[in-house]
Amino acid sequence: MLRAMRSGVGVLSAYVAMVAAAFIFALPVSAHASTFIWGDENGGTPTQIEISHGGTYEVPLNTPAPAYIFDPLAFGPVSGVLYAIDNSGATPARVQIGTFFRQNVLGDTELAWPAEGEYELDVIEEPGPVLNFNDRLKQFLADIFAKSAHAQFGPPSIETLHFTIQEAASSNFTPVIIIPGILGSAEHNGEWLIDPIAHTYDNLIDTLVANGYEKDKTLFPFPYDWHVSNRDTAALLKQKIADVKAICGCDKVDIVAHSMGGLVARQYIQSGDYAHDVRKLIFLGTPQMGAPNAYLMWEGGETDVTREGRLFKYFLLIEAIENGYTSLFNYVRSKPIPSAQELLPVYSYIKHADSSAISSYPNTNWYPGNLFLSDLDNNMSALYSSGIAITNFVGKLTSSTTISVIRVVPPTTISTTALWGFGKPENFGKASTDQGLERGVGDGTVPLSSASFIANDLNIVNFEHNELPTATEGSVFKKLAGQEASTLINNSHGLLGTAKGILIFQVLSPADIVVIGPDGKRIGKEFTTSQEINEIPDAFYSGFGTDEEYVTIPNPLNGKYKVITQGTGSGGSYTIAASAINDATSTTQFFTGLTQPDLITEHDINVGVTGSNATIGSVQIVATISSTQNDVNRAYNARWIKSKKFRDSFLKSLGKAAQMKKRGDRIEAYEDMLEDLQDAREDRDINKQAYDLLVADINWLVSH
Repeated sequence: MLRAMRSGVGVLSAYVAMVAAAFIFALPVSAHASTFIWGDENGGTPTQIEISHGGTYEVPLNTPAPAYIFDPLAFGPVSGVLYAIDNSGATPARVQIGTFFRQNVLGDTELAWPAEGEYELDVIEEPGPVLNFNDRLKQFLADIFAKSAHAQFGPPSIETLHFTIQEAASSNFTPVIIIPGILGSAEHNGEWLIDPIAHTYDNLIDTLVANGYEKDKTLFPFPYDWHVSNRDTAALLKQKIADVKAICGCDKVDIVAHSMGGLVARQYIQSGDYAHDVRKLIFLGTPQMGAPNAYLMWEGGETDVTREGRLFKYFLLIEAIENGYTSLFNYVRSKPIPSAQELLPVYSYIKHADSSAISSYPNTNWYPGNLFLSDLDNNMSALYSSGIAITNFVGKLTSSTTISVIRVVPPTTISTTALWGFGKPENFGKASTDQGLERGVGDGTVPLSSASFIANDLNIVNFEHNELPTATEGSVFKKLAGQEASTLINNSHGLLGTAKGILIFQVLSPADIVVIGPDGKRIGKEFTTSQEINEIPDAFYSGFGTDEEYVTIPNPLNGKYKVITQGTGSGGSYTIAASAINDATSTTQFFTGLTQPDLITEHDINVGVTGSNATIGSVQIVATISSTQNDVNRAYNARWIKSKKFRDSFLKSLGKAAQMKKRGDRIEAYEDMLEDLQDAREDRDINKQAYDLLVADINWLVSH
């Protein structure tokens, strides 16, 4: 009997505990348990803050950042409405700012504080699940505690956080302008952006921001058209500095200049237009006396075999094709691209293959000239007497990878206008040789002797040319601000060790493109909405408001990419160029087709960037018999097919193939068509463009 009573007491105790717990959960939470989180949670700016009831917080105004509600005691959904308190009237009024929720892994609503003053956040907690007991248990508990004691959650609860926002004191940093080097800027719908392709400057800029600089207030990138003369760019720099001074209300700026950007800065400072408005100047790998690898582009339309060299050559080559030039050399000279000449060395660097002698510079029978850099280096006193605090960071790799001397086979006649007019590097293009390029100490692009020509506060570091902006970011901040950086941003940008390669798709008018990766992510133009889309990290789309429309994808996935085109304008011939580039190799494929306004055409391209190999398959048009028939007619109208008899015969063959029920019969018919195309090409009834287009169509039909 006693044991039974004890058992009953135990059960009763358990029930009592359950009910007590239910009552605890049903009770209102303590006042102001919620907080409002605003700012960058990854350590960037604006710094993340936790806003509680009754507090006062300093924030940068009009600066968007993620915001969410944190409530550790809430079990149901939580939302909040933020209000600004307007005290201008007889009684305070609330002006709604926005609605916010708990933290979302997919991203939180952004908030930019519009003004100083009082704010209120109404936090609304919806009721959670009701604790349900079965009827017998309810009756049992009711007999003990009364029927009103069943545990339930109440209606939605609201708590209001009242707090004050003040504008954070602006930093005392002197505004800094970041000047990129050649190929360090790209156009997006006509607006120049700082290196959205290789992201060379992302870490440097993000580090400056993380340590207190503010974009468009104390931090200003200076992207520019790197094709033009550095003299012209220097004039734009003067205007940029004037604009920055107007923003900050200050009389001087700082400059951080990478590679050729340093020559732009020097041209401004050493010119008669200098307004004595630069406080500090930091060089990063600037070719103060030029770089021998510039000889390859200016004299031969070629580049070094580095990844950056291949990328430079690719973009210029596509530009040349788009502008109707038959060679890159002709494009560089005839457009012209004077910046390529302005990087030529102004010291001795050429020797002839039949001699070990290196002629002294200048020598018009031995070296191409560079009046721009000669004038700069003959006027160093203007730089040294400017009163500017100069720092020079230069790269010195442990291995000899930098072109220092070029060994050429001298031409019969020296020419300032001919291809390799001062001599072609010995064995150039033969990978088993040194190709006439004798390498020495430097950062892989600029020889140490050239970069260190300016010895003021000289800092030599063991990093490659395009790694310098990231590698020196902490030191750059300290030189600018006079204090240690509390945060350094070092992600995959700007470091060769983490960059596996780059994939480029370009379409030459009249068509727009969208690229779909192996994982289904897209970048390019959304044809249905005429908006841009970019779902691929770090990828860049030039926009469709330009004749040179392209997509770049760093560290691409291997696999099949789809390039979908939409005809624009009045239609006509379009070309797709696809290239995969890494440190060791590069591969480019071209495809030319015909389109008409709004016509959607799909192309498949297999890509592999693994280890030292960068491979890209032929561009395969996704065809049907109907689309192939349309291609035949478009090719005839474009006069790619010159024979009406051939057109009619080929269309008839396609029609017959469409009626065949057995795949084997269709394949045999397609193979006959391929032979017909070959015969027509030999008989000149069709041109190469028609042949390539229709062969691609038929090959797709054969394999699918």
